[in-house]
Amino acid sequence: MKKIKLAVVILLSMLMTVSLFAQEDEQTIEELYLQSQVKVKIIKAEAESVDRDMKMIAIQDIEKMIGDGEISEDDREMIGILSSLGTEGINNQVIEQGAVVNNYPMVRKEAVRLLGEVGGDIARDALVTVLLTDDEPMVLSEAVVALSKVGPDEQGIAMAVLADSMRSQTALNKDNNFANAFILAVENLAETNGGVDDIRVFEELTKIADPRSGYITVVRKKAFELLKNLQDF
Repeated sequence: MKKIKLAVVILLSMLMTVSLFAQEDEQTIEELYLQSQVKVKIIKAEAESVDRDMKMIAIQDIEKMIGDGEISEDDREMIGILSSLGTEGINNQVIEQGAVVNNYPMVRKEAVRLLGEVGGDIARDALVTVLLTDDEPMVLSEAVVALSKVGPDEQGIAMAVLADSMRSQTALNKDNNFANAFILAVENLAETNGGVDDIRVFEELTKIADPRSGYITVVRKKAFELLKNLQDF
Protein backbone atom coordinates (compact mmCIF):
# COMPACT_ATOMS: atom_id res chain seq x y z
CA MET A 1 0.00 0.00 0.00
CA LYS A 2 2.84 2.36 0.90
CA LYS A 3 4.48 1.65 -2.46
CA ILE A 4 1.23 2.49 -4.26
CA LYS A 5 0.86 5.75 -2.34
CA LEU A 6 4.46 6.64 -3.08
CA ALA A 7 3.94 5.95 -6.77
CA VAL A 8 0.83 8.15 -6.80
CA VAL A 9 2.73 10.99 -5.11
CA ILE A 10 5.56 10.73 -7.63
CA LEU A 11 3.10 10.68 -10.54
CA LEU A 12 1.26 13.75 -9.22
CA SER A 13 4.56 15.51 -8.71
CA MET A 14 5.58 14.78 -12.31
CA LEU A 15 2.24 16.00 -13.64
CA MET A 16 2.56 19.24 -11.66
CA THR A 17 6.09 19.76 -12.99
CA VAL A 18 4.94 19.22 -16.59
CA SER A 19 2.05 21.61 -16.02
CA LEU A 20 4.39 24.27 -14.64
CA PHE A 21 6.72 23.90 -17.62
CA ALA A 22 3.75 24.20 -19.98
CA GLN A 23 2.61 27.36 -18.21
CA GLU A 24 6.14 28.78 -18.43
CA ASP A 25 6.25 27.96 -22.17
CA GLU A 26 2.90 29.66 -22.72
CA GLN A 27 4.05 32.71 -20.81
CA THR A 28 7.27 32.78 -22.80
CA ILE A 29 5.39 32.65 -26.12
CA GLU A 30 3.02 35.38 -24.95
CA GLU A 31 5.90 37.51 -23.74
CA LEU A 32 7.74 37.09 -27.04
CA TYR A 33 4.62 38.11 -28.92
CA LEU A 34 4.18 41.22 -26.78
CA GLN A 35 7.85 42.09 -27.20
CA SER A 36 7.48 41.69 -30.96
CA GLN A 37 4.47 44.01 -31.01
CA VAL A 38 6.33 46.64 -29.01
CA LYS A 39 9.29 46.37 -31.40
CA VAL A 40 7.04 46.88 -34.42
CA LYS A 41 5.37 49.92 -32.83
CA ILE A 42 8.75 51.48 -32.06
CA ILE A 43 10.00 50.89 -35.61
CA LYS A 44 6.78 52.32 -37.03
CA ALA A 45 7.18 55.44 -34.90
CA GLU A 46 10.79 55.80 -36.04
CA ALA A 47 9.78 55.38 -39.68
CA GLU A 48 7.01 57.97 -39.41
CA SER A 49 9.32 60.58 -37.91
CA VAL A 50 10.19 63.48 -40.20
CA ASP A 51 13.82 63.19 -39.12
CA ARG A 52 16.07 61.45 -41.65
CA ASP A 53 18.34 59.86 -39.05
CA MET A 54 15.39 58.39 -37.19
CA LYS A 55 14.18 56.78 -40.41
CA MET A 56 17.62 55.29 -40.97
CA ILE A 57 17.48 53.82 -37.47
CA ALA A 58 14.15 52.22 -38.39
CA ILE A 59 15.78 50.69 -41.45
CA GLN A 60 18.65 49.35 -39.35
CA ASP A 61 16.15 47.80 -36.92
CA ILE A 62 14.23 46.20 -39.77
CA GLU A 63 17.43 44.85 -41.30
CA LYS A 64 18.28 43.18 -38.00
CA MET A 65 14.80 41.62 -37.86
CA ILE A 66 15.27 40.29 -41.39
CA GLY A 67 18.65 38.85 -40.42
CA ASP A 68 17.06 37.19 -37.37
CA GLY A 69 14.32 35.66 -39.53
CA GLU A 70 11.56 37.70 -37.88
CA ILE A 71 10.08 39.07 -41.11
CA SER A 72 8.52 36.87 -43.78
CA GLU A 73 7.38 37.77 -47.28
CA ASP A 74 3.77 37.73 -46.03
CA ASP A 75 4.35 40.24 -43.21
CA ARG A 76 2.16 43.03 -44.53
CA GLU A 77 2.79 45.36 -41.62
CA MET A 78 6.59 45.36 -41.81
CA ILE A 79 6.68 45.34 -45.61
CA GLY A 80 4.19 48.21 -45.48
CA ILE A 81 6.65 50.20 -43.36
CA LEU A 82 9.45 49.44 -45.83
CA SER A 83 7.20 50.37 -48.75
CA SER A 84 6.41 53.72 -47.15
CA LEU A 85 10.12 54.38 -46.55
CA GLY A 86 10.81 53.34 -50.14
CA THR A 87 8.65 56.18 -51.42
CA GLU A 88 9.67 58.71 -48.74
CA GLY A 89 9.34 62.19 -50.18
CA ILE A 90 7.76 60.90 -53.41
CA ASN A 91 4.35 59.38 -52.64
CA ASN A 92 4.24 60.37 -48.98
CA GLN A 93 5.39 63.98 -48.83
CA VAL A 94 5.68 66.29 -45.86
CA ILE A 95 5.39 69.89 -47.04
CA GLU A 96 6.41 72.87 -44.96
CA GLN A 97 6.22 76.42 -46.29
CA GLY A 98 5.61 75.09 -49.79
CA ALA A 99 8.65 72.78 -49.86
CA VAL A 100 9.02 69.01 -49.47
CA VAL A 101 11.10 68.45 -46.33
CA ASN A 102 11.28 64.65 -46.37
CA ASN A 103 12.92 63.96 -49.73
CA TYR A 104 15.54 61.43 -48.56
CA PRO A 105 16.98 59.39 -51.48
CA MET A 106 19.29 57.40 -49.17
CA VAL A 107 16.33 56.35 -47.03
CA ARG A 108 14.48 55.20 -50.14
CA LYS A 109 17.56 53.39 -51.46
CA GLU A 110 18.10 51.40 -48.25
CA ALA A 111 14.40 50.58 -47.88
CA VAL A 112 14.30 49.34 -51.46
CA ARG A 113 17.34 47.14 -50.83
CA LEU A 114 15.59 45.49 -47.88
CA LEU A 115 12.44 44.91 -49.92
CA GLY A 116 14.61 42.82 -52.21
CA GLU A 117 15.89 40.86 -49.21
CA VAL A 118 12.38 40.11 -47.94
CA GLY A 119 11.01 39.11 -51.35
CA GLY A 120 7.50 37.93 -52.19
CA ASP A 121 4.56 39.40 -54.07
CA ILE A 122 3.97 42.33 -51.71
CA ALA A 123 7.59 43.44 -51.89
CA ARG A 124 7.56 43.07 -55.69
CA ASP A 125 4.53 45.36 -55.97
CA ALA A 126 6.27 47.94 -53.79
CA LEU A 127 9.40 47.81 -55.96
CA VAL A 128 7.35 48.23 -59.13
CA THR A 129 5.79 51.33 -57.57
CA VAL A 130 9.26 52.73 -56.85
CA LEU A 131 10.37 52.19 -60.45
CA LEU A 132 7.24 53.90 -61.74
CA THR A 133 7.35 56.93 -59.45
CA ASP A 134 10.94 57.70 -58.44
CA ASP A 135 13.37 59.70 -60.57
CA GLU A 136 16.53 59.38 -58.49
CA PRO A 137 19.05 57.14 -60.35
CA MET A 138 20.59 55.94 -57.09
CA VAL A 139 17.22 54.67 -55.86
CA LEU A 140 16.24 53.25 -59.24
CA SER A 141 19.53 51.37 -59.53
CA GLU A 142 18.89 49.69 -56.19
CA ALA A 143 15.28 48.99 -57.16
CA VAL A 144 16.09 47.09 -60.36
CA VAL A 145 18.61 44.88 -58.55
CA ALA A 146 16.15 44.30 -55.70
CA LEU A 147 13.40 43.43 -58.17
CA SER A 148 15.66 40.89 -59.84
CA LYS A 149 16.20 39.21 -56.46
CA VAL A 150 12.44 38.95 -55.90
CA GLY A 151 11.88 37.59 -59.39
CA PRO A 152 9.25 38.19 -62.09
CA ASP A 153 5.49 37.79 -61.71
CA GLU A 154 3.34 35.55 -63.89
CA GLN A 155 1.76 38.52 -65.67
CA GLY A 156 5.16 39.89 -66.73
CA ILE A 157 4.48 43.30 -65.18
CA ALA A 158 7.77 43.43 -63.28
CA MET A 159 9.78 42.58 -66.39
CA ALA A 160 7.98 45.23 -68.41
CA VAL A 161 8.58 47.89 -65.75
CA LEU A 162 12.23 46.83 -65.54
CA ALA A 163 12.70 47.34 -69.29
CA ASP A 164 10.73 50.60 -69.30
CA SER A 165 12.86 52.01 -66.48
CA MET A 166 15.98 51.33 -68.56
CA ARG A 167 14.39 52.91 -71.62
CA SER A 168 13.56 56.04 -69.63
CA GLN A 169 17.08 56.37 -68.26
CA THR A 170 18.61 55.91 -71.70
CA ALA A 171 16.38 58.67 -73.06
CA LEU A 172 17.15 61.04 -70.20
CA ASN A 173 20.77 61.07 -69.16
CA LYS A 174 22.68 57.86 -69.97
CA ASP A 175 23.40 57.01 -66.33
CA ASN A 176 26.19 54.42 -66.33
CA ASN A 177 25.50 53.25 -62.79
CA PHE A 178 21.88 52.57 -63.60
CA ALA A 179 22.79 50.77 -66.84
CA ASN A 180 25.23 48.62 -64.89
CA ALA A 181 22.54 47.86 -62.29
CA PHE A 182 20.12 46.90 -65.07
CA ILE A 183 22.69 44.48 -66.54
CA LEU A 184 23.24 42.94 -63.09
CA ALA A 185 19.48 42.61 -62.62
CA VAL A 186 19.09 40.77 -65.92
CA GLU A 187 21.99 38.48 -64.98
CA ASN A 188 20.29 37.69 -61.66
CA LEU A 189 17.00 36.92 -63.38
CA ALA A 190 18.71 34.69 -65.95
CA GLU A 191 20.55 32.70 -63.29
CA THR A 192 17.56 32.19 -61.01
CA ASN A 193 14.96 31.56 -63.73
CA GLY A 194 16.98 29.58 -66.25
CA GLY A 195 17.29 32.41 -68.71
CA VAL A 196 15.35 35.46 -69.89
CA ASP A 197 12.91 35.49 -72.79
CA ASP A 198 11.69 39.06 -73.14
CA ILE A 199 12.23 41.10 -76.29
CA ARG A 200 12.01 44.37 -74.34
CA VAL A 201 14.98 43.38 -72.19
CA PHE A 202 16.98 42.32 -75.25
CA GLU A 203 16.24 45.64 -76.95
CA GLU A 204 17.49 47.65 -73.98
CA LEU A 205 20.65 45.57 -73.66
CA THR A 206 21.29 46.09 -77.38
CA LYS A 207 20.89 49.85 -76.99
CA ILE A 208 23.40 49.88 -74.13
CA ALA A 209 25.89 47.79 -76.10
CA ASP A 210 25.69 50.09 -79.14
CA PRO A 211 29.00 52.01 -79.52
CA ARG A 212 26.97 55.15 -80.24
CA SER A 213 24.86 54.77 -77.07
CA GLY A 214 26.89 57.20 -75.00
CA TYR A 215 27.63 54.69 -72.24
CA ILE A 216 31.21 54.06 -71.15
CA THR A 217 33.14 51.16 -72.69
CA VAL A 218 33.00 48.93 -69.59
CA VAL A 219 29.21 49.12 -69.42
CA ARG A 220 28.76 48.58 -73.16
CA LYS A 221 31.05 45.55 -73.03
CA LYS A 222 29.08 44.05 -70.13
CA ALA A 223 25.82 44.47 -72.04
CA PHE A 224 27.26 42.86 -75.16
CA GLU A 225 28.68 39.90 -73.21
CA LEU A 226 25.37 39.39 -71.44
CA LEU A 227 23.51 39.29 -74.76
CA LYS A 228 25.86 36.52 -75.88
CA ASN A 229 25.57 34.63 -72.61
CA LEU A 230 21.77 34.73 -72.63
CA GLN A 231 21.83 32.62 -75.79
CA ASP A 232 23.26 29.72 -73.81
CA PHE A 233 20.33 29.36 -71.42
